[in-house]
Amino acid sequence: MFAELVMNRIRQLLLAIVGVLKRAMCCFSRRRKLSVGEASTLSSVSVDRYPSASRAGKGVTEKDWNSWDDSPKTVEEHIERYRETLAQPPSPSEPQPEVDYFQDMAPQISSQPKICIATETESSDFSRLVAKIDIPVVNELEDWNEGDRSGWDDADETTTKQLIRETRKELRAQRHQNRHQHELTSSYA
Repeated sequence: MFAELVMNRIRQLLLAIVGVLKRAMCCFSRRRKLSVGEASTLSSVSVDRYPSASRAGKGVTEKDWNSWDDSPKTVEEHIERYRETLAQPPSPSEPQPEVDYFQDMAPQISSQPKICIATETESSDFSRLVAKIDIPVVNELEDWNEGDRSGWDDADETTTKQLIRETRKELRAQRHQNRHQHELTSSYA
């Protein structure tokens, strides 16, 4: 028991020493920052296959190869460069034609065909397939008087009742006959 306690303490002490050494190695092994004068090494190089197409879409203009170090370094050079840009007349840019999104929505106006209704003239042609309906057209609504007639005729009502009774009698007679025949066949069997 005492031996286990001593072993645990020794192990904890070794782990603490190793941890401190790791941290010390990390601090000393960190890269130092590059100064402005030192060149950095390239880790990768990419080649643009279509440089003019990709830059034209982004609006980036290509600079001359020999003008990479022409940027002004002092305030006076900045002011002079600014005055030069103001002195140059602005290049006239072509105005972009405005796209009319509503062109296809504009109504197309066309004159409607005129229809002339001529009065009917008596034609000497007679066709057996032509039907003429001479119903007088009245401009006002009139009352519809049917007199003493109702919607259904009384004669129609009596005939329908009589037909229903007759069909019921026929059905009863047929059922009675079928029952009678069934009894006769079952008694002989």
